[in-house]
Amino acid sequence: MTKVFISSTGKDLVEYRKAAIETCLRLGFEPVAMEQFEAMGLGATAGSLKKLEECDLYVGIFAHRYGYIEDGHDRSVTEMEYDHAATGSHKIERLCFLLDPEHPWPPIHIDYANYARLAAFKEKIEKEVIRARFTTVDSFASALTQALTAWIGRHPDLAPGPTGDSGPLNTAPPPPDLLIGREEALRDLKQHLGLYGRAESALPVQVLTAVRGWPGVGKTTMAAALANDSEIGEAFPDGILWASLGERPNLFAELFRWLRAMTGGRPPQCRTAHDASAQLSNLLHHRRALLIVDDVWQIEHAAPFRVGGGQCATLITTRSNDIAQKLAPTGDDVYWLPVLTEDKALDLLRALAPSTVKAHPEEARALVRDLEGLPLALQVAGRLLEAEARLGWGIADLLDDLRRGIVLTAQAPANRIGATGGETTPSVAALLRRSTDALDEETRDRFARLGAFAPKPASFDLEAMAGAWQVSDARPTVRQLVERGLLEPVGGRFQMHALLVQHARSLLQS
Repeated sequence: MTKVFISSTGKDLVEYRKAAIETCLRLGFEPVAMEQFEAMGLGATAGSLKKLEECDLYVGIFAHRYGYIEDGHDRSVTEMEYDHAATGSHKIERLCFLLDPEHPWPPIHIDYANYARLAAFKEKIEKEVIRARFTTVDSFASALTQALTAWIGRHPDLAPGPTGDSGPLNTAPPPPDLLIGREEALRDLKQHLGLYGRAESALPVQVLTAVRGWPGVGKTTMAAALANDSEIGEAFPDGILWASLGERPNLFAELFRWLRAMTGGRPPQCRTAHDASAQLSNLLHHRRALLIVDDVWQIEHAAPFRVGGGQCATLITTRSNDIAQKLAPTGDDVYWLPVLTEDKALDLLRALAPSTVKAHPEEARALVRDLEGLPLALQVAGRLLEAEARLGWGIADLLDDLRRGIVLTAQAPANRIGATGGETTPSVAALLRRSTDALDEETRDRFARLGAFAPKPASFDLEAMAGAWQVSDARPTVRQLVERGLLEPVGGRFQMHALLVQHARSLLQS
């Protein structure tokens, strides 16, 4: 795999480095960054230069810090990496990105002591290479994507290879390790995608299905299971294309990946998301493929991926009711992914913590009821219970803690790494904050106040919510919470999942 060395100072550019690593991975490159360096028995400078010698391309990100100067050297590690890329035994091209000097920057991340050295270093960069300016993390990711795309065009011999092996085209993540109690949902979604009850010649015709549900109900897991299902593979012989969006997607990078996959790994000739979308429309016009767009947060983010021809199907997942309703052709094309039934939830808990469920069947069933069948909460609880059992400790106290809210502060399952944009495993609360952080302050405060007096199960009418919020009309706020997937209308009332009640209470306390 083509290796890209990522050079910059550290603490001031953490988010920019994450964006660089993610962009490289999306375009099929292998990022080489100091976050991943293993112990080598070398100093910082020697270790970095040794890693640089193994790479095919250098990416430098520069703001207002000069960088660490190791004892015995007269330049920072960052400047020596820049120089070595062009003068070392393995000379490679340098793509450099400088922070716009007019962009606001925290004073704590400005290196006043070495500012003269930094100015001289930047002047050298300006003279030696064509550089790009950046401001926000998004602007940097966009500039890097364009630069890497152009580099691929100049170096087709070093272009990242095709996605996957010579088997059927499938860019989706691997199937989930554990999928229990979802047989009916899988069958329903296959039917939504046109697999059952149609003549083969009519399968499918511009099918678009939107999957929505509570945060943590397993929308991405279900989509991954579908993408790796044998019946789905047979129904869509021209391939399965997967894009993961999230709150701040790099649309061009995702479309670029689709194009590379469709063209056997050859570098596409496009510079914008619009160009990539148009090329994909041409390639998919007469093909039968399944397009999966996961975790859509904005309607306009999904638009460039509506590229399927008449025989294609598109499936999107979102936690927003509003987005699902607006993207799907009709209300019948929106699939609400339910929580697990009590028995299926107990099966999932049993698979994760078999000895505990066997020894404490009644307590386990009570826990399942308290967690209201949410797969994310059940996975966290099951792994905690199993860990306690392996240590030989009693689990009665833990069962009680789980029922009282410890799930919220526990780490999410490993398959949710990166779900908050970071590199470490997030807590369950961090995953839920992705929904509530998107609310305006007043709406978030009203959501939090619902947790203070939520009944069990948590179900509210408009009058009760208006009283809690001290407003004459609760409907505008309720409408926003329903659209964000934080409330669900049920029989004239509005339901909040137990885990969201815990989250609301934690927001109120903070």
